[in-house]
Amino acid sequence: MSLYFQICSSVLKKNFMLAVMAAVLLVITFFIWAGVPFFIIGSTVAELTSNLAIIHLSISFSGGLLFSLYFVPINLKVAKKIADLKQRSVMHYFIRIELMGVLLCSSIFQIILSILIQL
Repeated sequence: MSLYFQICSSVLKKNFMLAVMAAVLLVITFFIWAGVPFFIIGSTVAELTSNLAIIHLSISFSGGLLFSLYFVPINLKVAKKIADLKQRSVMHYFIRIELMGVLLCSSIFQIILSILIQL
């Protein structure tokens, strides 16, 4: 994991504009990556099932997926560097990094969702 953080920091130092563009796009498109999971995905899944756990999981996974899409260029550069170091496939590391990002973003999205529901 420390290798990932070292390479990610070196990529962000060299390509700082990728992080700036991702941050600007996240602010501009807030209602897309935050609104689509709540209003479109949530209502669609709620029509199909009445199980609250499935509804919450679908909302959090779709929110995590949409949020992590903004960091695909950064993750691709990190995956290329890790693949060069370890002499393996770029796609292998890219999929692993993206899955970790989706799971991390969806868990944070679920925590925020549970806090908002309790308010």
